[in-house]
Amino acid sequence: MKLADVVGTENRFLLGCWSAAVVLVLMLGLVLGSDPVSILGVAESREFQVNFDSPVEIKHIYVLPSQIVRKGDLLAELGQSEWESQLRVLKSRYDKLNAEMHLRQQLAGVVKDLGHLAPQADPLLVELEDARREMALIEGRMKNLFVFAEVDGAVGAVNFKNGEKAPAFAPLITLVPLNPTYVNGYINENLSSTLSVGQVVEVSSAGGKVVRGSVVSIGSRIVQIPERLLRIQTLPAWGREAVIKIPRANEFLLGEKVFVQKKWSLSLLSLANADEATQAQEAQQQDPRDMDIPLNIVETFKPEMSGVVFVPELKQFVLVSDDYPEDRPVLFLMNEQGQIQPHQIQLSGLPVMADIESMSVQGEHLYLLSSMSATKKGKLKEERQIFAQIKRNGLRYSVEHHVDLRKPLLLALKESQDPVLKSIYEADLKLTKEGFEVEGHAIENKDLYLSLKGPVLHRNEGLILKVSDFASVFDGVLKPAQVTLAARFEMKLPHQDVELVLTDLIKQGDAFYLASSCRGASCSAIWKMTAGQNAPELLHEFRMRHLEGLALHPDMHQMFAVFDSKSSSQYAVVSLVADKRTP
Repeated sequence: MKLADVVGTENRFLLGCWSAAVVLVLMLGLVLGSDPVSILGVAESREFQVNFDSPVEIKHIYVLPSQIVRKGDLLAELGQSEWESQLRVLKSRYDKLNAEMHLRQQLAGVVKDLGHLAPQADPLLVELEDARREMALIEGRMKNLFVFAEVDGAVGAVNFKNGEKAPAFAPLITLVPLNPTYVNGYINENLSSTLSVGQVVEVSSAGGKVVRGSVVSIGSRIVQIPERLLRIQTLPAWGREAVIKIPRANEFLLGEKVFVQKKWSLSLLSLANADEATQAQEAQQQDPRDMDIPLNIVETFKPEMSGVVFVPELKQFVLVSDDYPEDRPVLFLMNEQGQIQPHQIQLSGLPVMADIESMSVQGEHLYLLSSMSATKKGKLKEERQIFAQIKRNGLRYSVEHHVDLRKPLLLALKESQDPVLKSIYEADLKLTKEGFEVEGHAIENKDLYLSLKGPVLHRNEGLILKVSDFASVFDGVLKPAQVTLAARFEMKLPHQDVELVLTDLIKQGDAFYLASSCRGASCSAIWKMTAGQNAPELLHEFRMRHLEGLALHPDMHQMFAVFDSKSSSQYAVVSLVADKRTP
């Protein structure tokens, strides 16, 4: 049945008019039924104060009053002698209890009943566990003695100097955000408003700047509205306070007067736009971006970042360049936004070291490894063969051991019973320019893993060596049996046939995370290979070469990658949330 059979041909125009009228009435009802209130407010921000619940010592202040800082910048390094003293006493107590436990175990054969006590009923075990927990608690608190900027802002006041002691809860440093973060507004008591907590509102200024915000609180009492926010300044008014949170990225000035209005929109459209914005942001994160390197660094030399690790205690990434002026290495700190701090970390006790290609971290130790390769002219220089173990104490790094690793490692390969390892040694003898070279290493417990860039035995073949009980190399001992082949696999990109070489390595549980770069093509890739796999899984592919280093951010479930494009140092962020096997 057609529409004309129901209403008739002559009534179709009338039906259309009625339909338009109904739609118009509904739209007017939505507009007239919406909240007409527009409240006035002031864009403000809260001052951040740095303090501690116990007395601290000021080891070093890294900022000055009025200095502009970025989120994640290091502000100060503190000390706590009382905690250090408590930790020494607890460690001494723990060692004594542990010695008593060993003595008991030796006597268990004579007095057998001592070996069958339940842990909860054994007072010695209870004391040991209590001491261990107290030690872990103090060690955890001592790791938080680094003060970082929580937001982009300006340093307000620095109330203490280096070497001074600050009492508990005393404000050490104040930080004022550069942009306002909330609006303090007032709802006139004579106006009807349905404004509610959690509601999305539009915040605008007289200059035309507009952002979206959300209501976080509405006052439960009536207060006098400040004179500045009165529509007629000679006529006092009262109302309820309302606090609206606004994005940190805004163009409002601190103290600027703004207008707050409720806005309605189609929720489905808003959700779709939000999803598109989220996807666009993730895609942008995965594209390499330039690092923000301060002028005081680039004026000295141009870093070529080759290695990166994340240090949880510092909540920062530590980076190293492959070459330095006069081959004197320093370390750099970088936050999650790719911003390098002006402060450079000196390495005490380290002789000249060149062509540094990888770094790793384990506990309080940092490890640096040169490429162990020859120069472009085929010469072997001692400073390009170094493996260094570095002890970290706060922001002070001192070298404990360093050794020429190439000589004992190649000798172990030569004397190995494994034909693949022997072939690596023999290939190095035949090749002058593309011989033995390591660009990635990882450390797990007592084992050292090395990813080989060369020599290439087969096209696109990845080789990972394992050096067991690697600490012996610092004593000049490396037996052939200590060096084994940890993994051998083929790498292949799905859409192009190019030659790939390994450039970095991370060992996480039973998985290897690998970085590769293309030869003769603009591409790089991140791979994952777990125990039992014959080939690595491709996690992400980049359309540029020279991927040099990888670092896992354990809290954000993200992989940070650094590139050395010769013209600039770049970084990229790859999300690992979809990888359910990632710890």
